[in-house]
Amino acid sequence: MDSIEIKNLRLRCGIGFSPHELAVAQDIVISLEIGCDSRRAGETDLPADAFNYKTVTKAIIACVEARRFSLVEKLAEEIARIALVDFGGAWAAVRVSKPGALRRADSVSIRIERQPEDFRQNVAFVSLGSNIAPECNLPAAVALLRRLSTVLAISPVYRSVPQGDHEQAHFLNMAVKMHSHRSPARFKAEVLDRIESELGRARDPGNINAPRTIDLDLSLWNDESFSFGRKPWTLPDAGILRYAHIAQPLADIAPEYALPGDGRSLRAIAAGFAGSGLQPVSIEFAV
Repeated sequence: MDSIEIKNLRLRCGIGFSPHELAVAQDIVISLEIGCDSRRAGETDLPADAFNYKTVTKAIIACVEARRFSLVEKLAEEIARIALVDFGGAWAAVRVSKPGALRRADSVSIRIERQPEDFRQNVAFVSLGSNIAPECNLPAAVALLRRLSTVLAISPVYRSVPQGDHEQAHFLNMAVKMHSHRSPARFKAEVLDRIESELGRARDPGNINAPRTIDLDLSLWNDESFSFGRKPWTLPDAGILRYAHIAQPLADIAPEYALPGDGRSLRAIAAGFAGSGLQPVSIEFAV
């Protein structure tokens, strides 16, 4: 198989988790090999028939400069995804190096190889809510979701009245669409539960509707209907048909999604909650 090689692309990136790494951008070196079929370009001599390595490079630079990464593994995975998903590569080999990351060594590198099927992932929809410092906790939760998985879309934020226990502050609610390689059980345990713990979610056994710093619920998984885990948890989340603060944010990011077992689009379901009193709220989310 033919390939295009991009060697030693030198950039500066917000990467790392040690205190000295958080303070300033770090030097990184990226080398990338992308599988492609160059026979047509070799036959026609037309630029339009060649794999456009310049556009791939520009997309990688944009990704590196716009985001912060804790691990080179995550950065390498994002670069491979760009090459295969966004630009149709047949396969990709990515090396990311951090010069000076280890004393007495020139650099530390990771090299990964990926195929297009590695990025045929599950699509997960997560509903978020907070009524303890929600202006801080919702952006923090989204930032952690970006770190632990791949965020595809985020909804607007809405203010809603609390359910069950009305003697507490109003909630801010939203939804996020994501990709994940994990199973639903692992996604809940390794992503959602982990974020709730990091953001100080405390559960009151005597009041399931008590105030919370953050609440992350898996609402939809692909276009499937099933139960999983010890509780068990059921998907789609029954709350989609009961509460505007769950249905409306999901409809904002996937309006034509047909709810399994119901058949109606999320747009139609959300329209049924007209007059529910949801109020849009403006919050800034980091890219």
